[in-house]
Amino acid sequence: MCRLDERLRDVRDRLEDSGWDTCFVLDGRGVVLGRLGQAAIRRRGDVSVEDAMTLGPSTIRPSARLSDMVERMRKQNLTDLPVTTSDGRFVGLLTRQDAEEALRGSDI
Repeated sequence: MCRLDERLRDVRDRLEDSGWDTCFVLDGRGVVLGRLGQAAIRRRGDVSVEDAMTLGPSTIRPSARLSDMVERMRKQNLTDLPVTTSDGRFVGLLTRQDAEEALRGSDI
């Protein structure tokens, strides 16, 4: 996760150390405002996260049916989706790999 006022170079360095290739931009209340995808992270220059992010990424609710979310991720070629409350607060991240593994082990 990152904030609007951070510099892209700082987030890039942090992501390289973590192994992640994307960053969700949250405000002070934890509301998802945007996403830094791979293209934005590779971008050079000294810009703010706010200038580099994509606004309003697609999110899901904790109550979403797992099988529906896997189907959606497959159709849209997504590797993950942020999980948020109805007021947009970040709860967690659903990865396609984890969701597919969970479905193989259950009757959902």
